Amino acid sequence: MCLVLPSQLSNAFLCDVRTYDVHDNRCVGNEGESELDRLANECLQTGTARVVTLQQETPGAAIAFPVHRCEVIVSIVVLATKADDQSPGVFEVWSPVGIHEEVALSSGFYGNLARFQNVSSFVRFEKGSGLPGQVWNSLRSIIHEDLANHAGFLRAAGASAGTLETAIGIPVAGENYVASVLLLSSKATPMARGFEVWRADADGGYTLESASYSDSTIELAIGTPMPANSGIPALACEHGGATVSENPTILRSGRHFDEDATPIQGCLAIPFYESDAITSVTVLLF
Repeated sequence: MCLVLPSQLSNAFLCDVRTYDVHDNRCVGNEGESELDRLANECLQTGTARVVTLQQETPGAAIAFPVHRCEVIVSIVVLATKADDQSPGVFEVWSPVGIHEEVALSSGFYGNLARFQNVSSFVRFEKGSGLPGQVWNSLRSIIHEDLANHAGFLRAAGASAGTLETAIGIPVAGENYVASVLLLSSKATPMARGFEVWRADADGGYTLESASYSDSTIELAIGTPMPANSGIPALACEHGGATVSENPTILRSGRHFDEDATPIQGCLAIPFYESDAITSVTVLLF
């Protein structure tokens, strides 16, 4: 099954957000009819993340990455953009290289951000260093805000020149660490209204561990709890892999909007597992 979330922001960097369920090592219902379908199939076969330039949707690019559960890929996430010179945003995949515990850029899309691309192509990060290395070390999604001044974001000067403000690093790991996926967002053309990382608690519920929002009306305080049976983290748990939703009941759960207002129009929820147990859920809000 392929679930597609249409673009929900008029100025969004992303034009397509989709997830593919995987069973018996096949993307269910994926006949490879589109570039994104074929990218998902390739991601499944290689077991790693990749950024590609789209040939039929030029200018544009897409990033795909797998989600593992019990050492098996259970879903594929694909994000696509039709970015032009006025739409700053970055997709990156950082993968281990050499005999040392380091990662280097293996693929990326930078639009017109040539300076940031040039800096990135020459950098390597040790495990625990920089956002790619921190993601490797923790095997959890990590959010950096105010990139130009963030002490842990080691390419701050390039980010400032490219007006990039927020980054989220997402791990790709099964039995072994495979890659760090980075999404870098600008205020002018945000990838999402919000990024959230929810920690799975021992009682089955979830706690908001970190977050960044471009829309203050949807903010939740760090430490906000969410019960096991409602809300976006529970959606990912119930689905058993990455999924998208436009269900207003799920989107509103835990938030106090005016009755006539639903600022969140859709979401992407990505669970992460240790063996068969969810350890965290990464959420993009649209």
